[in-house]
This record gives sequence, structure tokens and C-alpha cells, in this order.
Amino acid sequence: MASDLPEALVRLVPRWRAQGVGLLPPATPRDVRAVFGRLGAVATPDVVALYGTFGGMREMDDDNFLRIWSLEEIAAQERSVRGVLFADYMISCWEYRLSPASEDHSAVRIDGNDDGVMAIGPTLEAFLISLDHDVDFLHGHWWPTTA
Repeated sequence: MASDLPEALVRLVPRWRAQGVGLLPPATPRDVRAVFGRLGAVATPDVVALYGTFGGMREMDDDNFLRIWSLEEIAAQERSVRGVLFADYMISCWEYRLSPASEDHSAVRIDGNDDGVMAIGPTLEAFLISLDHDVDFLHGHWWPTTA
């Protein structure tokens, strides 16, 4: 896990709190691994670090935010070879999956439902750093259309 992930979280967590996002208490590494394991997936160290910083976000009334799901919400999802659903944007207009890219980190992919998935971040770290540096980062990653 690269050192920029904790730095990105140190900047994002206070921003989210200032925006009124309800952050859940951190999860234990054991709980994170258990939930991902039940879904047939591996919780890479970066995923464990994310959920060890905060345990997801409470439901929000405002649809203009990315919402990282709680472990309970993740556990309620079905197994998928496409990765583990872990977040949504604009109240599930777009959903995001984690899938291991190596032993150390997971990639983030936008879920296109029946259309498959599209990479949005080569790593969870890169995804969070992009969110930190550009609040409109997700707006540039709508599902591609064909002309």
C-alpha cells in the first residue's frame, strides 16, 4: 500500500465531516476481511486501511455525494465476478466496485450494470487522491456512450 492513501484520507475525512457526511466508526481488519471473504473476494490492504479509518457513510439526503457503503450494506450484496460493490454516487445512479489488482491494492470500477464495468481508478488510492484533488472528478466518468 502506498503512503499517499493515508494522506488522502487525512484530507478527505475532515472535508466530508464539514459537509455533514455521517461517517461510521472504523471497522476491524478481521471484520473487513470476513465480509469480503463471504462475497468470495479478497480485502486487500488498501481496502482494510479505508475501512479501518471509517466504517463507511450513513445514508444521505443529498444526492450530490459519493457514498462509501458500510460493511453491512456490502455484506447484503450478491457475489459477483466483477468485484464487490462498495460505493455509489447520486443515490445509486452510479455504483462502484472494488476488485483486487494485486496482492496489495484494489482497483475501482464503475458498474455499468448489464454493460459491464469500466476502470475509474487503477487503485483505491488513486481513486481517493483524485477525489481529494478534484471535487468534480466523478462527473468526468459517466458511463461512455456510443455515437
